[in-house]
Amino acid sequence: MLDGAPTRLSGGFWAEMWVLSLAKGTRSGLPDRVVLRLAPDAQLAAWETTFQAGVAEQGFPTPTIRGFDFGPAHGQRAWCVMDHVVGTPLLTGLSGARAILALPRLATALPDTLARAAVDLHRLDPEPVAAALRRATGRVACVDGLLDHYLTRSRDLEDVPLQATLGRLAATRPAARPPTLCHGDLHPFNVLATDAGHVVLDWTAGQIADPAYDIAFTHLLIANPPLAAPKPLRPLINAAARRVAGRFVTTYRMLGTHSIDSDTFDWYRTLHACRIMTDLAGWRADGTIEARAGHPWLAMEPALQPLLGS
Repeated sequence: MLDGAPTRLSGGFWAEMWVLSLAKGTRSGLPDRVVLRLAPDAQLAAWETTFQAGVAEQGFPTPTIRGFDFGPAHGQRAWCVMDHVVGTPLLTGLSGARAILALPRLATALPDTLARAAVDLHRLDPEPVAAALRRATGRVACVDGLLDHYLTRSRDLEDVPLQATLGRLAATRPAARPPTLCHGDLHPFNVLATDAGHVVLDWTAGQIADPAYDIAFTHLLIANPPLAAPKPLRPLINAAARRVAGRFVTTYRMLGTHSIDSDTFDWYRTLHACRIMTDLAGWRADGTIEARAGHPWLAMEPALQPLLGS
């Protein structure tokens, strides 16, 4: 039973999340508060929940999964219950002049924290997670499948620039290397600072891939921050953001055991740009773009378009 009404968590663009306070007599070993995550896509819910549970079992700092249902009845949503974490995102509530004032503090702490999280994640054993994903979803985690999905989607959308760029990526795949567990969406809003350290959230884009898959995405988002700011401040913010993004890559290369060469980095950066632009094209095609106001992809779009022609 619950101790009070559920509280809606903000910040999610795909799933719906609620904080549940549990009454003392009904916890059965659960913590005082848990998060109920409701997902509209059962297959994707199975993927992200299994991925999160797998990295948590290896000691990576992410909320523990307490229960789930990936086969909901008709008209219902897939769900999982996980521990509630009290913390603050690494980057939150910044816009305009506040972003400028925060830059000195963010210039080292933010990229170094993200780099250490990536290094720790890439040291985990991917095999148990890969096996669990196959059992739960029947899918094999690999970037080739992701690339094929985007190629098919771009053809369905009749988006010629996306098709051309994805075709070029398909013809220039980097040489295969031992894969690692990758978050796929590692950015400051998905990392909470807590009293016990940093906790990583949201494993929807998790993949087993070259570590450059993670590093390229995080660099892309940090270098093009979706912050609201007056037009005169944008050049200053963008220049500072590029320096912060560069430090993230430098710190990762210094601390990590996986090398990231420039060609592979650029390939994955373009793949992520195509991933974002495919989402945007799909939202426009199905008429849901206005309902997604505030999504970071919208703010990043102008900076990503040139990558489709590179």
